[in-house]
Amino acid sequence: MVKLCKVDEIKVGEKKRFKVEGKEVLVIRLKDGFYAMDNRCPHAGCRLSFYGELREGKKIMCTCHGSVFDLNDGKVVEGPAQAPLRLYSVKVVNGELHVEL
Repeated sequence: MVKLCKVDEIKVGEKKRFKVEGKEVLVIRLKDGFYAMDNRCPHAGCRLSFYGELREGKKIMCTCHGSVFDLNDGKVVEGPAQAPLRLYSVKVVNGELHVEL
């Protein structure tokens, strides 16, 4: 697991991009916890830190082409994307956010 930041650095409803071991990881904080994923949409590679829009029901939409992904499992809910969004395991340890790549 790799430390990203302190938990309070990301407010509920916000997203934050990190560069971890050569990868761009996007972390989103919702009311029920943190979600980490590749920062690139699997459809066309658009950066979700810029083009990603949170949707109701734990979803993120890439506004480049309209693909919507479920944050629980990364599956495509709608849109042109065929491949799921890659998610990463997140853990809070002593008030710090850690991600497993």
